[in-house]
Amino acid sequence: MIKRILLIFSFCVFINAVGKSQQYKFIYYLDENLVSVSKAGAAIIGKGLYEDGRFKLDCFSLNGDKPLLTLHFTDSTLAHLEGTFKCYFVNGKTEKTGNYVNNLEEGGWVTWDEAGLKKDSVFYKKGIPYVKAHFTFDTKGQLNYYSIKDSLQDTYQTISYNDSGSVNSEVFFKGEKGTLKRYTQTGTEIDSLFTRNEIEATFPGGDAGWRQYLQRNLNANVPVDNKAPAGQYTVVIKFIVTKDGSLKDIYAETYQGYGMEKEVIRIIKNGPKWIPAVQYGRKVNAYRRQPVTFLVGY
Repeated sequence: MIKRILLIFSFCVFINAVGKSQQYKFIYYLDENLVSVSKAGAAIIGKGLYEDGRFKLDCFSLNGDKPLLTLHFTDSTLAHLEGTFKCYFVNGKTEKTGNYVNNLEEGGWVTWDEAGLKKDSVFYKKGIPYVKAHFTFDTKGQLNYYSIKDSLQDTYQTISYNDSGSVNSEVFFKGEKGTLKRYTQTGTEIDSLFTRNEIEATFPGGDAGWRQYLQRNLNANVPVDNKAPAGQYTVVIKFIVTKDGSLKDIYAETYQGYGMEKEVIRIIKNGPKWIPAVQYGRKVNAYRRQPVTFLVGY
């Protein structure tokens, strides 16, 4: 037998374990966009039933043992979303929840990470997001930053915390005029801000250039050479793009082994300088997380 490996750059997967069995009345064969296809062309199996006046559809992997997500519709034609939505991580934790009314997002939608920590909270009205909150945590699960953008009030606020959990800075904007407060051992420093524009750190050539660099330079045979069993392996490398575009603090958040994390770190370290992030008109250090998925098959 000859092993083959395919390199994929992935960003999220929706999988979970389902609880008690249900008396499904409908079976659907669907593609990745939940469009009905022939059984031979299906990527997802949908199983449905009527529940409390709405049609519930649970989506599974092809062999039926890995639930992907749950949606509600007005009826079995799957034409109009109406009701709750959920999708899940492979570890069983909820990845995202929300509600649809007449095919549009309505009310609060929440996203979590695989550790069960809240990442985003968005309030919708007729499909339009009005209030957005974003949260980030350190490796110990402690909140280190959150932001709230209110389009109705035209305000934007951020608060960041130090390792001890104390606030070390606050930003508040009304329109394009804002204030930055920094809390130090010697007191509070206050600066005026005149733009809330933020630009993420980018690789020269953008995301397409970054993917091409990875594909050209990453040794995709590393897990095969190290005798990794057949399967799918996703590694996540985190690093900081500094104000001058150089990279530092490059480390693995995963431990798949077989040389995969080491290989991704190697090509990240050997890469060119990045274009630094800009926050409120100023260059700043910024974190970047790069997932890389290896598929090892026969």
